[in-house]
Amino acid sequence: MKRITIFGGTGFLGRRLVCCLARGGYLPRIAVRRPLPELFSDIETEQLRCDVGDPRAVAAALNGADGAVNAVGLYVENRAHRFHQVHVDAAREIAAQAVSGGLRLVHISGIGADPGAASSYIRARGQGEAAVRAAAPEAVILRPSALFGHDDGFLSSLTGLVEALPVIPLFGRVNGQN
Repeated sequence: MKRITIFGGTGFLGRRLVCCLARGGYLPRIAVRRPLPELFSDIETEQLRCDVGDPRAVAAALNGADGAVNAVGLYVENRAHRFHQVHVDAAREIAAQAVSGGLRLVHISGIGADPGAASSYIRARGQGEAAVRAAAPEAVILRPSALFGHDDGFLSSLTGLVEALPVIPLFGRVNGQN
């Protein structure tokens, strides 16, 4: 059975990747800051604690793997986690170690990733792609759009508002007017 390490395997996209890989006959190894074994009680997985900012932890997560997916995403910065650390530095480290281990890598970025963007999030995603491409030229880089589904971080929160409020405001332009 081929073992695929999924960094960020308990996130919205990561959980779905884990399930798809398991159904496809792979053994998903979930490398995350906080393992949540209860998420995957119905499928065979490995979970291990991994801080993507720690090169030794990244090496341990890749040891014995046949491939890797970097699905780590940070959407809000805080004191401990910055966009550049997660989307550039950690992405570079994962890519470099995947290459040194002879592994194929799939790197999940984001739509509109641009190293010159005004948004620090979009800029870090673009810089991360460049860092991955430099470290692992053969890596597959995917740029998904906003992801929606059961228990997502966006539409699920709006559902409660739609059910509770008598009127729902819509934002945008109609015929060029605000």
